[in-house]
Amino acid sequence: MNQITNYLQEQFSAMIELTEKIINVDSPSNDIAGIQKVTDILSAKMREIGMQTRQRDSGKQGMALIGELPGEEGLQPVILLGHMDTVFPKGTVEQRPFKLEKDRMTGPGIFDMKPGLVIGLFAIQALVKLKLNRRPVKMIVVSDEEKLHMDSNTYNIIAKECQGGAYGFNLEGTKDDPSHVGTHNRGGMIVDVTVHGRAAHSGAEPEKGRSAIIELAHQIIKLSALSDLQAGVHVNCGVINGGTSENIIPDRATTSLGVRFKTNQQRAQLLERIKSIAATPTVSDTTTTVKVRTKIDSMEDTPAVNKLFAELNQVAQQVGYGKLRAVGGGGASDAGIMVARNVPTIDALGVVGDDAHSEKEHASAKSLLTRSSLIANFIAQKG
Repeated sequence: MNQITNYLQEQFSAMIELTEKIINVDSPSNDIAGIQKVTDILSAKMREIGMQTRQRDSGKQGMALIGELPGEEGLQPVILLGHMDTVFPKGTVEQRPFKLEKDRMTGPGIFDMKPGLVIGLFAIQALVKLKLNRRPVKMIVVSDEEKLHMDSNTYNIIAKECQGGAYGFNLEGTKDDPSHVGTHNRGGMIVDVTVHGRAAHSGAEPEKGRSAIIELAHQIIKLSALSDLQAGVHVNCGVINGGTSENIIPDRATTSLGVRFKTNQQRAQLLERIKSIAATPTVSDTTTTVKVRTKIDSMEDTPAVNKLFAELNQVAQQVGYGKLRAVGGGGASDAGIMVARNVPTIDALGVVGDDAHSEKEHASAKSLLTRSSLIANFIAQKG
């Protein structure tokens, strides 16, 4: 057992205390007051460690908290990334506050992903207290990840703040297996496709109308056919709206597409194909607009990401954590934003748990210690 692990074991009760404090604040993405309370708690901890803090307005959904620890001049920073918002409405904490029973922690956001922020902060604290930090560290905490950064500038804030980073760790949780860390994830985007037709009385003069719904129906068949699950591509027409009355030819109809892709090149190709379908109507005299409402870059397992994983795996075994396994999934992650900016990143370095977004959500208290120790040891060794 090394000095970092020894130090963090001494801090374990403080880790639990900070976890309880931020879990017991309701902070759904649209609750600015709750988001600010969590921000204040995290900012105070950052300043206690010796970090400089600032907040960046991200628009409708709140802010991004940036904490920076200085290091040796000329070294690129390590980037730690996470989010403070949850999917649970205001009042959830009153119903089921933080609870610890043996190793099992429960409460809203206990897996996704507030304890990951505690893991990152105590990893930094260990480096500072033991005088092992050479490289600067920047921690980016956003407030609307659960809303996919819709109606905000968060995507651009992450992209700008991570620029020039040496490498990064995203502090999302990992599902029930402490050996798992993330090296790849699909990206996603929400695309609104809106057809404009011509209204007319469906009984008296239907020939004057141009049905936006019929045109959209043709397009939905073509859009759905873009899916290729073997290639990691899926286009889901998840929401449809259109028409105002049964006796009016509808002049407007919309579908919102949930699009998933394995590579950012696929995203570009998909968007071009969606626009092409929109530009070639089946119902004459209809037009279609395409708008990307929000997007998350895919996290691709680039050579740099694979190299970072190999180095982390080596450190994990050296310090007694055990052998790691590189995994990925279909869900989008903010880690993709960093990888797309040439910052090699490992995802899912937060708590070990399961059942995100549900009342059964839980996480291992022990993983606060083991994951924080792994991150701190890696930064201390790699610099």
